Amino acid sequence: MLDNLKLVLLQHKKFLAIFFVVVFLPSVVLAFFGIRAIYNERYKLQQQNLEQQKRFVGEVQTGILSHIERNSSKLKELSAHKVFSDKDYRGIHDLISANHKDGSLFGHIVIWNLNESPWVTGFQTSPPNSKALIVPETWKKWRPDLEIAENAEFRRRNFSEAVSLYNRILDRAEDSQVKAWMLSRIARCEVKREKFKQALDAYRSNIADYPDHLTESGRPLELASRLEMLDALRLDKSHASFFRESLQTYSLLEQNIWSLDGEQINMYAAILKNMIDEVIAVDSPDEIPENYATSIGKIQDGIAKKWEIWQMANAVRRNILPGIREKLENMNSGSPVFQKRTLEFEENEVLALLVGMDRNDPGRNFDFFGSLFRPDDVIKTIENLVEENSLQGVSVVLQSTLSDKIIFGRRNVVEERSIITEYFPENFPPWKLELYQMGDSDLGFSFHKNIFFWTILALLIIVFVGSGLIIRTLVQEVSLLNLKSEFIASVSHEFKTPLTSMGAILEHLLTGEVKDPAKTREYYRILSHDSERLRRLVKNILDFTKIEEGKREYRLVSTDIVHLVRQEVDSFIKENQSDGLTIKIEIGSDIPPVSVDGEALSQVLHNILDNAAKFSSQEKEIIVEVVRRGKSIEIAVQDKGIGIPESEQKKIFEKFYRGKQASSVSPTGTGLGLTLVKHIMKAHKGDVVVRSQPGEGSCVSLILPIGEGV
Repeated sequence: MLDNLKLVLLQHKKFLAIFFVVVFLPSVVLAFFGIRAIYNERYKLQQQNLEQQKRFVGEVQTGILSHIERNSSKLKELSAHKVFSDKDYRGIHDLISANHKDGSLFGHIVIWNLNESPWVTGFQTSPPNSKALIVPETWKKWRPDLEIAENAEFRRRNFSEAVSLYNRILDRAEDSQVKAWMLSRIARCEVKREKFKQALDAYRSNIADYPDHLTESGRPLELASRLEMLDALRLDKSHASFFRESLQTYSLLEQNIWSLDGEQINMYAAILKNMIDEVIAVDSPDEIPENYATSIGKIQDGIAKKWEIWQMANAVRRNILPGIREKLENMNSGSPVFQKRTLEFEENEVLALLVGMDRNDPGRNFDFFGSLFRPDDVIKTIENLVEENSLQGVSVVLQSTLSDKIIFGRRNVVEERSIITEYFPENFPPWKLELYQMGDSDLGFSFHKNIFFWTILALLIIVFVGSGLIIRTLVQEVSLLNLKSEFIASVSHEFKTPLTSMGAILEHLLTGEVKDPAKTREYYRILSHDSERLRRLVKNILDFTKIEEGKREYRLVSTDIVHLVRQEVDSFIKENQSDGLTIKIEIGSDIPPVSVDGEALSQVLHNILDNAAKFSSQEKEIIVEVVRRGKSIEIAVQDKGIGIPESEQKKIFEKFYRGKQASSVSPTGTGLGLTLVKHIMKAHKGDVVVRSQPGEGSCVSLILPIGEGV
């Protein structure tokens, strides 16, 4: 094997040297410089993309800071407005609302006083408790009459007399505050004596005529009247009216038309909810208005949000403002000072923009004016900035440095890798902006669009295809040399065996040592058999040579196939009568003559019979069957030999090929017999079919067309 390989390499050394110098080496050099050029181009593109990504991150970061700075500047500007020094609450509310609507301000605008509840302008038209209870001067004048009426109501529980006395004061009083309080007392007594219609009329009069007044305890009169009216409707079991009025009262409470602080809203909302739950508990579900529960739920959600905002503002007042106030007190400047602070509130962060009010005016009620906002309040701005400056193949993640919560975007650590991380100046907002590369994207670099890639690919294809063809040729030539070596060895053996036998017999005959006539005839028969064997071997080799050169010719004549088969079988039996061989012939009916080359077909039959006999086991029984199958004649040779593996059944017709098991059973053979069979049958427009199983024997069928010639 190695010797043959060396021989082939030596034969083609010039060609291999030319291929290496002219094709392989230049291709490798060009591929090296091409790959280097690709990496240089990729590096430049990466640098360009990196600069672009840095600009993108800077623009998003600058946009967020600009948005916050615009809000800060507007707060500074508004803090010096005249409505604040005039304590014009309506003017302050309208001014802030107008700037909030046009986008000049964002977040929740709050005005703080260190000693009072914060004023959240978004749901309070004026500061909490800005309406102080003022008792009219005429109230003292009615004190004696009030004591008599109260005695009738509370001690003697004579509610009718109490109503009469309260009505008398109502008719004679001129102050609207006194009238409002009398109506409340009258309604209270009417409820106690279960005159609910009269009580409701009194409450409605108070709501309609005195909505801006306070009760005797300082509560908003309208709100108190509405709650007491609902209690009267509940006691009167007027549930339809109760549901209608409760929904309206809940809605007004959410709107906070009475400028209540967060705790007050929460308290009154709880009172309302308890009253509604009591009515629903005793009422039939069919009588509850459709969508009532849904409407109440939405209002409760709105109130809950306002409660949360108020809590945030109150947390700033308690935790942040004292420190800022102390810092401002130590400063000499009287101009407004702007502060940026961050507060963690219920596992969320709150950002505060605060401006200290003018400290030189001792008449001012407010100390600070500012904006509270959470990350969610600027999400829309961030989305717009990212969309305006968007880059392909990257994602933006905005994360809090305090809570580590992701504010914007989504991070997938499996599929993405961080490119850029930027923090905001002075850690406000306390966020970090991260840019991630999505998936396996190569920052816009595409190999298949690069001319160097296709050049290298073409060179590699040429090199691999050329190398493959050369290797294939070398392998084929080495294989052919190996087969030729095996063929020469086999032919030598095939020639040597009969020649040795013939030489020995002739020596015996020439010396006159053989006297027995029977023995002499036996020797002559052996000489005839060996000479015929040599003749057939030479003929196979010569025929194969003619086939390789394309000079093999066939003369087709109409032939009795049955006679030809019988003749060849008889001849084969005579040649191998000493081997204990048995051949049975089975002839079908209606076998017509066929145009064949008799000599060539005899050669085919002999080669197949020879293989059947050679590779048979101890039971050397061969069956030859001739049958007609449609428009063809089949000559089947069946043996009980070693069989042929399925993987070798196609290879056995290749020249010089001998199966592994066949070589071990019989070392003789040239590997040309079945090659000749295949070629001769193809020349007769026929076919050879092999059916075999290892250990079960083989059946080789020759298929000849009827009436067909070459």
